[in-house]
Amino acid sequence: MIAAPGIYTEMSAADYFADPCPEPSITQSIAKVLIERSPAHARLEHPRLSPPSEDEEPEKYLAAQAIGNAAHAHAIGRGKVLAIEKFDNWMSKDAKAAKAAALAAGKEPILEKHNDCALQMVDAARAQLDVIGWTDAFAQGRGEVVIAWKEGETWFRSMIDWMPSTRILYDYKTSAASLAPHLIAPKMESDGWHVQAAMHERGLDVIDRDNAGRRKFRFIAQENKPPYAVLPIELDEHWLTLGRKKLEYAVGMWRACMASGNWPAYPPEPFCPPYPGFRETQWLGREIEHDERRKRAPRVIPADHFMGG
Repeated sequence: MIAAPGIYTEMSAADYFADPCPEPSITQSIAKVLIERSPAHARLEHPRLSPPSEDEEPEKYLAAQAIGNAAHAHAIGRGKVLAIEKFDNWMSKDAKAAKAAALAAGKEPILEKHNDCALQMVDAARAQLDVIGWTDAFAQGRGEVVIAWKEGETWFRSMIDWMPSTRILYDYKTSAASLAPHLIAPKMESDGWHVQAAMHERGLDVIDRDNAGRRKFRFIAQENKPPYAVLPIELDEHWLTLGRKKLEYAVGMWRACMASGNWPAYPPEPFCPPYPGFRETQWLGREIEHDERRKRAPRVIPADHFMGG
């Protein structure tokens, strides 16, 4: 259990995700649920407010997720313990038994071919990070660093993938989709990378006040298919400002729910959402185009020119 605010470098992932704070604490992942869904959904996601049922089905094996977890473990040197199995898939009786045994032992089952992919990713990431100049990532510092702090009656906690110092923070993201520069911004926004950075910043500004305003929030985004390209991202003040705003919105809801014991879902009254602006623009464009066509002499194609006509 966490007895006092601080930086914890040896905490296991299992202990962290079980929430070791004196009171149920808010994390960046819970904050995202509050922002995108509702307090009722956030309560169900929290291990201290709504523990998972014992008969809950294990998560489906997804190759991209398994590769990402393994790459994370190999790069950082901490994380889930892998159970590497030499099967082509999990369909056979022996494969299913091995997978079940790994899960029962608290390990992460992964096919050998997917683990090999993860190892190639890490090698490629190391080479690219050295060229980029981020030589301290996964090399100098500590991995899976937990920070916990208290503001008033509210406990917070967050886990940092890699921390060379309290001024430089790295997070490692992997994906089967393209992470090209012209595509990354919508993914960053929808996945809440800026909210995550704002949570790290908020905690470290309490624990390490002297370096407030001087931190760098870096994301190592890597594709899980050859050539295992890495896109280095460093958030600017624009991203951080919006992250702070969203985080404060979530913290306000969290505090109100913790104080009242009431965790509402969606508003219990009729709701009329605003019409999607881009759809309205598309329709108005169609109307204009239709009117323009009507002004011109129509060209009629006989019905027998069409298939089945």
